[in-house]
Amino acid sequence: MKFALIIDAVWNIESYYVKNNVGYNWWTNEPYTYNHSVDENCYLNTWNYPWLFKDGCFLNWHEFKDKGLPNTDYDVIFLVLERSLCRESDFPYAKIENIRKQYPNAKVVGFIKEMWMGDPYNYDHPKQIARKEFLSECDAVVTNRPWISEYLEKLNDSKPFHYIAQPHNIGYFYPTFSGDKDRALWAYLPNPLDRRADTYDFAKYLCDKYNVELRFKPLTEGQAFDYMPLKEFVQKWSSCLFHLNMDPITYFPGNQITQVVSTGTIHLGGLNDNHRFLAPDTATNDKDKLEEIFERCLNNEEFRNKQITDAWTILNTHFGFDTVRKQIENLNYDNKKGWYNFQGEYNERLQ
Repeated sequence: MKFALIIDAVWNIESYYVKNNVGYNWWTNEPYTYNHSVDENCYLNTWNYPWLFKDGCFLNWHEFKDKGLPNTDYDVIFLVLERSLCRESDFPYAKIENIRKQYPNAKVVGFIKEMWMGDPYNYDHPKQIARKEFLSECDAVVTNRPWISEYLEKLNDSKPFHYIAQPHNIGYFYPTFSGDKDRALWAYLPNPLDRRADTYDFAKYLCDKYNVELRFKPLTEGQAFDYMPLKEFVQKWSSCLFHLNMDPITYFPGNQITQVVSTGTIHLGGLNDNHRFLAPDTATNDKDKLEEIFERCLNNEEFRNKQITDAWTILNTHFGFDTVRKQIENLNYDNKKGWYNFQGEYNERLQ
């Protein structure tokens, strides 16, 4: 299958293609790393979709606006129109009819990359209305969010929606970053302050009470938040037995936990989608409950190992490259309102 991920415009990553499990810059044909990649052999999150297929690629449409997109007969195109919505004068090229004209044989799948454009839960925002119109022109729609049924009900008029997990490179992460764990807890502190909540204070409390080393990424005043190379960052937190992230926001996917689980580190806290999906017992910010699980993990090896293996099983079942590849190969393109779950089962109403 010839696969392309096409996004109207992004500024932090260039177009690339994948060959023999290496990412190459589209323009230079040199091994390519971007700011948030581990290296040229491992990308993260959305950027993993092209890795699922031989010669898969990502095309940053903005880079092709003058010369035109490549003349390749793609079978499936994941198309993201977000930045360009309601800004036709700034992005005159970013129209689904242009994709249809250039790639008449391709299945065009509308991909929901960013859930909200404008204020969260504002379904009447002009960009949300424009997105609904765009998705209605696609052959199918894909989201990697398992619990946004109300959102999809608002957008879904006529096209089948599919839940397909965001693929994670377990085959790279596990051998590279798993191993012996230190008796330490990593306090994960994302850049937005509201997403940190009580993570640091609660981490310090647990570490002081149970004699566990507290670790986190240091940041000095005026220092760029992404100063540390991603590979070094992963090496630091993956050496810890525990990883605490009490992000309270429910409409974020929670991509960090897929990385955590793939290294054998135990994740605690947070209300993101993937927290509830991969570690339902610890997907809470109830401090009493988290402390109870933390203490049991410290003192009960069988319980600790179960936390690790249960999350590992779910990760491989839903987020592995082979699984997601098969989901894309088996997409349904029938024109009916509804929802295809992870197993490909159809429901008339979202659940």
